[in-house]
Amino acid sequence: MILGGALALAVVSALAWLFLILFRGSFWKADQRLEDVSREREHWPAVVAVIPARDEEGSIGRTVSSLLRQDYPGSFHVIVVDDNSSDGTAAEARHAAEASPERADCLTVLDGVPLSPGWTGKLWAVHQGVRHAEHADPSAAYVLLTDADIEHGPQSLRRLVDHAERGGYDLVSLMVLLQCRSFWERWLIPAFVFFFQKLYPFSWVNDPKRATAAAAGGCMLVRRAALDRIGGIQAIGDRLIDDCALAAAIKKGGRIWLGLTKDTISLRRYDSLSDIWGMVARSAFEQLKHSAVLLLMTVIAMAVIYLMPPLAVIAGIGAADPVLTAVGLAAYAGMAAAYRPTLRLYGMNWGWAAGLPGAGLLYVLMTLDSARRHWRGKGGAWKGRYHGSGLEAVALSGEAMGFMTTATLSPDVAEAHAHVEAIVKQSKTSFFWAMRRLGEDKRRAMYAVYAFCRDVDDIADDPGLQSNKIVQLDAWREEIERLYAGAPLRFIGQALLAPLHRYGLRKKDFMALIDGMEMDAHDKVRIPDKATLELYCDRVACAVGRLSNRIFGIDEDTGDRVAYALGQALQLTNILRDVYEDAQRNRLYLPESLLHDYRVDVPNDARMLLSHPLLPTVCRVLAQDAARRFGEAEKILATCDRAQMRPAIMMMESYRRIFRKLQNAGWQRLDSPVSLSKAEKLWVLLRHGIL
Repeated sequence: MILGGALALAVVSALAWLFLILFRGSFWKADQRLEDVSREREHWPAVVAVIPARDEEGSIGRTVSSLLRQDYPGSFHVIVVDDNSSDGTAAEARHAAEASPERADCLTVLDGVPLSPGWTGKLWAVHQGVRHAEHADPSAAYVLLTDADIEHGPQSLRRLVDHAERGGYDLVSLMVLLQCRSFWERWLIPAFVFFFQKLYPFSWVNDPKRATAAAAGGCMLVRRAALDRIGGIQAIGDRLIDDCALAAAIKKGGRIWLGLTKDTISLRRYDSLSDIWGMVARSAFEQLKHSAVLLLMTVIAMAVIYLMPPLAVIAGIGAADPVLTAVGLAAYAGMAAAYRPTLRLYGMNWGWAAGLPGAGLLYVLMTLDSARRHWRGKGGAWKGRYHGSGLEAVALSGEAMGFMTTATLSPDVAEAHAHVEAIVKQSKTSFFWAMRRLGEDKRRAMYAVYAFCRDVDDIADDPGLQSNKIVQLDAWREEIERLYAGAPLRFIGQALLAPLHRYGLRKKDFMALIDGMEMDAHDKVRIPDKATLELYCDRVACAVGRLSNRIFGIDEDTGDRVAYALGQALQLTNILRDVYEDAQRNRLYLPESLLHDYRVDVPNDARMLLSHPLLPTVCRVLAQDAARRFGEAEKILATCDRAQMRPAIMMMESYRRIFRKLQNAGWQRLDSPVSLSKAEKLWVLLRHGIL
């Protein structure tokens, strides 16, 4: 029975290797390489290299020197962003330039500003470098993104640019040659490269007809126009595996290419098992999205594919079972044959293939240890930054190996995005389709803002005790403070983290909305005068507009003016529409000063006001303010890009239709609900959201 089960698993392993060799994009061939430059080009486009560097005193000099020695005919500038290093990184970079005086003016060393919440550590530095590159050489057609521990061959840039130009690629990336000197490096590093190729077959990455996308963060040449098309580094600013995220974003609208090289090398060493173990265990479970199910599936798959062949051979020999032995040997031979080209890349002989099962076992143990650390609430540390579990960030193992990045990141945002999207859908808001008209990043940002608004509004409207409402709103104030410190606790806060920095959302607007909801939270709401009403409208409506307009991309001055005019108009419409409903809850948003002007006494019970004969007159006067604000908003919106402001226009047109219905009713039937029919909503969508 036991031997029968072992034989079945050995057969599965052998078939798995047969499938991988024949149908997994020939990943094992390790044959995707840059070609030599066959002819000189008439024009070599300008390139700017950006190097994020944090505590890289030991390697940054060789990296900068290798770039300044590039045999590249076109304009080339190097920008080193010193990411708050505690050593002499910046000085070493400058010293390297002094050693190449003929190219010294090609180097700029920037002092990076402290890490901004919501960004991965490396990408925040890259973002600063790319922004500076726009001024250093606005004509540059390409940006070379590389690490501070990479030594580039003298022909590297020439070959990268030539390949991009000839193939029309928006991204050309090289998995640099990793250090492979010590015993542990020779055993584990080629295996790591082999696993990466199996996960992302390079031929599939390079095929524009396939969706597979990947890149190697140590060396990426990016076409500037493609980077602008996806929204710049901000578009991936919160991503953990940012090189692959960049590749995926670019491949949606362009071509990418990923290959191997022996001319560009990583300078980082891993001389002991503990060095590699700590680096991998620090983050491997993050790559499985902290999923116990994925962890279990990975362990089972690795055991069957890598461990079963040698175990089957040993068991077959021990039991004198020739069939089991033969199947085990067949699987082992397939594994070794597939591994041989990667070993050849690293100048290693065939014998090291026998150690691949052991390497697989060690990586499984590192991954299990990573899960253990996560479940115990302990993360790792990298370059002086703590990377914890839960709401803190996780360091990605691969950057030290030259093809992935080190990061500081909020938790996996997928669940947070799903949470806020569910809130939007369940609310059945009439603005759902307006938000759906936005691109993915802006739509997600608007969903997060809407979910926040919905949550604090529900707190204010809850029929519970006022004291409980104040406690809950204070908790949201604390969450906003955590959000701007980069460590939100709630799903909504986590979903807001990336939009916060991508679109420059201001803390004061979030706090203003909470303040407005606190005005609503009182058991008995009364607005004393028009100034207070204007402040209330600004907090609960205009603040939302200011947040939204920054996401839409409108300039700050115009956006704030639109938000003020339209927010006042929309909220006044809400107040006029809901006079009856609010009175049932003893809430009165019509200014007391305005009521007194028309000799209308404000009763203790707001419901008594509904029968007052002058109430329609007061509503008409307030409606004049709303009509004026609608007119102001329309004039400002007419100066804006219509496509950019479609959601705001749809909101305005929907509310203006409700406002006109109220006007036509003469404020006589305040107890009759006023809303738009499905046909009217559809017309607004077609007329202002699509046409």
